[in-house]
Amino acid sequence: MFFSIVSFTSAIAFLFIDWYDKREVYVFFIKKYMDVNYIAIIVAALAGFVIGFVWYLPGVFGKVWMKAVGISPSPQDMQKKKGMGGKMFVSLVSVFLVSFVLAHVIQGMYIWKGNTTGTADPLMIGVSTGVWIWLGFLATSLIDPVLWQNKSLSLWLINAGQWLLRLLVMGAIIGYMM
Repeated sequence: MFFSIVSFTSAIAFLFIDWYDKREVYVFFIKKYMDVNYIAIIVAALAGFVIGFVWYLPGVFGKVWMKAVGISPSPQDMQKKKGMGGKMFVSLVSVFLVSFVLAHVIQGMYIWKGNTTGTADPLMIGVSTGVWIWLGFLATSLIDPVLWQNKSLSLWLINAGQWLLRLLVMGAIIGYMM
């Protein structure tokens, strides 16, 4: 009985010491490598929001997008602009969330690609991470309306192109400011 109590307490002590050591390593890792630049996140999010705004202006792709979506610049459709403030706010928040997640993915890629050996270029890692996220998640997800909802390919090209440019610029900003 005594030996089982001693072995149990020593096992608990060993697990605690093991956990404590891992916790210290984890805290060191988080502080040293996973701190992201929040100013870069803000700048990248604002840049991404501006890109989206300019992309859909009538002089750029706005008219083609409106035609692909089925919106006409009639007075009835223009009355719907009154509720745009809330939609713009939600769009801004979503771009901030994308920027926040992108910064953490770029930071992880920076560590994985060789930060310890000094061979990693944060700008190129930011740009390439933006491309891979676009290709793996957005380009593939945005094609579904074309396949299943009879939306035009031009709608996919406009939306996917906007997200590609947005992620390239956001990734470059976050990578450069790392």
